[in-house]
Amino acid sequence: MKNTNNFDLTIFISGMKEVFNPKEIFKELTTMTLKDNLLLFFLLAVQFIAYFLTSAYDLMSNLSLIVGCLTIVNLILVNRGRITNYAWGTVSAIFWLVVAIQSQLFGDVFSQTYYVVMQFVGIYAWKKSLDKTETKEVAPRKISLKMALIALLGFVVIYLVVLATSSHLNGQQIFLDATLLPLAIIGQLLMTFGYRSQWLAWFLINAINIVIWYNNWQLQGDAAFGMFILQILMFINAIYGSYLWFKKPSEDTYETAKAK
Repeated sequence: MKNTNNFDLTIFISGMKEVFNPKEIFKELTTMTLKDNLLLFFLLAVQFIAYFLTSAYDLMSNLSLIVGCLTIVNLILVNRGRITNYAWGTVSAIFWLVVAIQSQLFGDVFSQTYYVVMQFVGIYAWKKSLDKTETKEVAPRKISLKMALIALLGFVVIYLVVLATSSHLNGQQIFLDATLLPLAIIGQLLMTFGYRSQWLAWFLINAINIVIWYNNWQLQGDAAFGMFILQILMFINAIYGSYLWFKKPSEDTYETAKAK
């Protein structure tokens, strides 16, 4: 019997070709629902309005606008379980990493570095799931109590390590900032393997980031305003995204249907 848990290079290559294929990216963007398009337009419009309101067209503001636009498109595609979200997510994480370095948010630096790596893990996992269910959108999975307890323990351990590291490096807002990496690890892992519970991590990350970037806005001025607005928009999107993921049939439903 073939072990389906083994890494299959052909699945990864196929996933990479699909994710970074301009035709596939365009197709998945143009086949979303009216609600998705309206939300996308609203979030992008707010991001641009925030950018022009500040009149701060420096490097930090420009980077924040780029990060905001890429992240918003990425999130709308994640909401729908579309695999090309990873193309937008990869570029977004790279730009966000630069912003985090500029702001000396070392917890965020670690988080974005992790996000960049996990985009490629996610491509493989989502492609494998799509092939398994024979659909165009990833089917959500349910987390077990054991996994939830392991995630909680992992959060505590990683938080303490990041807190100590950020303190040593004289980072900013270290107690809040240190929560970002463990939550990012948990949220991204759950997202990568299609678990609905990822949205709890995203809610927490977005709420904490709202506080962090509000404080940064007060310290750095209008240059950080775009990133502050982005966190609010991401929180709003998380409400919609969680609704869609909990509404969709689970992977178990597809497996049961195929077994009949």
